[in-house]
Amino acid sequence: MKTPVMALLAGVLVIAGCDGSGKSNESATPAGEPPIDQPPAEDLPGPTENAAAISYNDMAVHDPSVIRDQDGTFYVFGSHLAAAKSTDLMTWKRVAEGANDTNPLFNTYASEVSEGIEWVGHQGSWAADVISLNDGRYYFYYNHCANPESEAGDCNLPRSYLGVAASDSIEGPYIDLGIFLRSGMTAGEITEGYGPEGVESYDPTIHPNTIDPDVFYDNSGKLWMTYGSYSGGIFILEMNEATAMPQPGQGYGKHLAGGNHSAIEGSYMLYSPESDYYYLFMSFGGYVSTDGYNIRVARSRNPDGPFLDAEGRDMVAARGGLSSITPYGVKLMGGFEFESAPGDPEPGRGYLSPGHNSAYYDADTGRHFLIAHTRFPNRGEQHAIRVHEMFINVDGWPVVSPHRYAPIDGNNVVDAGDLPGNYKFINHGKDINRTARESLYITLDEDGSITGEASGRYTLFADDPKRIDLELTVDGESKNYRGVMQWQWNNGAGELVPIFTALNSQGESIWGSRMTPRSTGEVLADIAADLKQPAIAKDSALDLPERGNLAAEIDWSSSDELVINSDGRVTRPNVGSGDASAILTAIISLNGETLSESFTVQVPQRLPYNRSAHFTFENDLADSLGRFGTGTATADRIWNSGNITYGTGQSGQALQLNGTNGVLLPQKLIDNYEYTVSFWANPTSISTSTTAFFGAVDEQLDSGSIPYSTRWISFLPQSWDDNTMVWSGSEQWFDGSAGERIPTGEWTHMAFAVKQGQVNVYLNGVQKFSGGTLNDFFTGATGKFALGVNYWNTPYNGLIDELKIYDSALSAEEIQFMDITPKPNSELLSSAVNLLDLGDLSTVREDLFLPTSSAYASAISWSSSNPSIISIHGETGRVTQPSVDTEVTLTAALTLNDEQQVKEFQATVKANAVP
Repeated sequence: MKTPVMALLAGVLVIAGCDGSGKSNESATPAGEPPIDQPPAEDLPGPTENAAAISYNDMAVHDPSVIRDQDGTFYVFGSHLAAAKSTDLMTWKRVAEGANDTNPLFNTYASEVSEGIEWVGHQGSWAADVISLNDGRYYFYYNHCANPESEAGDCNLPRSYLGVAASDSIEGPYIDLGIFLRSGMTAGEITEGYGPEGVESYDPTIHPNTIDPDVFYDNSGKLWMTYGSYSGGIFILEMNEATAMPQPGQGYGKHLAGGNHSAIEGSYMLYSPESDYYYLFMSFGGYVSTDGYNIRVARSRNPDGPFLDAEGRDMVAARGGLSSITPYGVKLMGGFEFESAPGDPEPGRGYLSPGHNSAYYDADTGRHFLIAHTRFPNRGEQHAIRVHEMFINVDGWPVVSPHRYAPIDGNNVVDAGDLPGNYKFINHGKDINRTARESLYITLDEDGSITGEASGRYTLFADDPKRIDLELTVDGESKNYRGVMQWQWNNGAGELVPIFTALNSQGESIWGSRMTPRSTGEVLADIAADLKQPAIAKDSALDLPERGNLAAEIDWSSSDELVINSDGRVTRPNVGSGDASAILTAIISLNGETLSESFTVQVPQRLPYNRSAHFTFENDLADSLGRFGTGTATADRIWNSGNITYGTGQSGQALQLNGTNGVLLPQKLIDNYEYTVSFWANPTSISTSTTAFFGAVDEQLDSGSIPYSTRWISFLPQSWDDNTMVWSGSEQWFDGSAGERIPTGEWTHMAFAVKQGQVNVYLNGVQKFSGGTLNDFFTGATGKFALGVNYWNTPYNGLIDELKIYDSALSAEEIQFMDITPKPNSELLSSAVNLLDLGDLSTVREDLFLPTSSAYASAISWSSSNPSIISIHGETGRVTQPSVDTEVTLTAALTLNDEQQVKEFQATVKANAVP
């Protein structure tokens, strides 16, 4: 019997493992086994690492399929004919990219796969797979899906092909051997022989979409291929080594998982000698950052199944919509984020939609590796390869390290003295999560208890020193997990740390990563030092965090709730009312200790129309409002000097740029997190990534003393998607595409507005994009701004006119009425009245937000027909629920430049009773 190492607790849950025959049960079911007291385990020396040799890079290969060449080099091949290689699984070098005729993997791709291009009507390449067969040659399994009727080549129906090419070199060039499988055939095409044997009609709910191949040898040396995506699911075919194609007479092969268009794809098979199981990896959900891609696995003793999950479910039954397939499979990894709360020295990190993985078992070291692509929080659709080590738990299931792989030397055992401490904890759950699962703070105590934002017990085992069992209660639900402890390299902390990775009998994974030890006093001091508030607040709200490192509580108070309330809402004085200020105080509490920190914040009055700068370009680069200095002419970069001219503008004169010059605007032109940039553009020519308006902070110098920045925002007439875009990078990427490109040779009004990270993009006053989150670059920073130039790209060629900067996020109507077809004051005031909206007032039970300013910086004063029911206090309508439902009229008097209009709102305040 396995015995716990720690000071042990009656009732520790131990989950049944092997059945005595050496084979684990298909599903792990809890069974009570009373712990036995035993002295702590020996304090073992920890492993070591060469920190100087640990270096990572981001390499974009979508759907990476791994193969290790004879010299030990790892290669990954993926979609779009992308390939990369690595000798250490940390740093990758590009081998090939792009489904075009310059790709070195093929002599001429279009001619090699012309048969497939004719079938789908478009040239492309999706998730490829490469294997070295016993003849020593390399076989490249290519595939593509596209609708011949779609101009863009969308895969909105399962019209696909799958073929193979061969080469004597892993890096090619590959010579086509032919297509051997197709999907999406018509009845006529089946009659003409385009369908596999035995298929008389194609049904996309039960037949596969012939993409996403994985070709592998089983433990006895037989060759197989799994494939499929959505449609009829995942299938497997026995392959012929001599032809590198399927054995005849199988049709589409044997169905393993999915069907009825279920969101399951990207299968990959791995056999583990450690467990004697075949593991079928699959990705559930959609691959874009917001569509929930997550990595799941099922297992079988046989390469062709049946494949069961931890609860014994056969994956062939995982069919239909997301709710139907969510219970199936063991979820190893979905979107997650190890957060960095105030006072946490580690930077935040995480993944969104990790998936379409491959896997590798290193027979020499006994290590298992998971290789996947993933997207990232706040980086749009940018993706990169990630490699994580996997371990096999006591029940024979793979569990994944929470950190990227790094080589570690020595005895990798976390003993009882190493394990206790504070941890960041991720609960992956079982859902197809479209947003990141955020980390919690927990503590593994020396007595075997788990406390913090999740609670429970853990147990260690003397005769299995890498094993850890955990009983955890999260959100009121208690579950039992069996896992593995290891030392792993935490790149954010820059050190080896103990981790645990575990799985429960429902197929849900959890991770824990120990944090660097800090005393309570040190943590409080770190949090206080990390809390920041601007000296000047122009935005409608301040971020007042309520949770710090180790889940410390942060309580805020304000010296003047009418200026900045304790929730962070800011009320700027109206035009002509004078500036205001408030003192914000944070009380930080952790483990019975407290610390306070205070901030004095000035709140300036609003500017007329919220406009902070206006550059008319009437033969000069001056701000006509006089609040900022004059811009200066540059040459082809933001940091050098040059000359500019002026031409005929949309109104009067305009800035004339010729593709070799630009303008450096005054610093601090934007200094908050709510702003609008508005101007007219008339490009003579357009090139990709050329900026019209550019802003950056934290300028640095490269090794050649050339300035650059990794924190910038750019408004591009044409971005990487060939559309006009608000683009930001490069530490975190943001893509705000307008979905269309502005024309050359004519005037277009371009504007974008930012409000607390939410971005709206407008062309000619029409909203073309809305979304985000864009980083706050400029609050408390010295921003550098330019027209037509940045640090890297070809300068703008054409005219720019009437640049206006606002310290508020404008609506489409405000942009239209102030900057495109300017309206008189009375019409602006009428517009402000129309734009003022309090939402649904038919069932009022809580306090109301009553803004004191509206569009165009108009001022609002409020009155109530029944102050005993709704009373006015600054921007709050305080509600006192009556004994019977009561109607109250709220009147807003809006003033703009001494003109006034009134708008009434009828509110029904519900009686003080259970609704």
